[in-house]
Amino acid sequence: MRLTGNTVFITGGASGIGRGIAEALHQKGNKVIISGRRKELLDEVVKANPGMDAVQLDVTSPVQIAKVAKELIAEYPALNVVFNNAGIMPFDDVTGPLDDSQAVHLVNTNILGPVRVSAAFVEHLKKQPDAVIINTSSTVAFIPMVMFALYSATKAAIHSYTMSQRFALCDTSVQVLELAPPWVDTELVQKVATRGQCR
Repeated sequence: MRLTGNTVFITGGASGIGRGIAEALHQKGNKVIISGRRKELLDEVVKANPGMDAVQLDVTSPVQIAKVAKELIAEYPALNVVFNNAGIMPFDDVTGPLDDSQAVHLVNTNILGPVRVSAAFVEHLKKQPDAVIINTSSTVAFIPMVMFALYSATKAAIHSYTMSQRFALCDTSVQVLELAPPWVDTELVQKVATRGQCR
């Protein structure tokens, strides 16, 4: 992937790793559009980075994804990079009852979100001479954490999906990359740290 001259759409770009990547790409002269659920955070990032754009998006909503993709493709016809970064990381206890609503929300966000976003943009990306899909997995896709068992499983699923996606698109102009960040000091990790160990 080239690091300049792109038009980049990043989900989950208002905080943490997503914001850091958005700002780094913006500073290199790329056109960056971030998305997230919280308008106040999006506004804060855009204000701090003149020229960056933002759109509200909940990646658990297929209707919102389709609407936002259509709008962005129309407004930014040169869009050539889709960065699937949005994700959540709740605790789960595999030794007790399942919080079914939390589990469904986790799967909708971490697995179906990237799958649906990719599908909404892929035909447009295939028309670009140089396009990229980037999926954020995690090191826990390879070495799971017991206190985040289902989260780890969703990231393992994204790793597997990314490999299939890369192979399926190998004869097109779309490159598929995977970002597997280590455990880093983000807002999410700070919240986790306040919970302590499960046992």
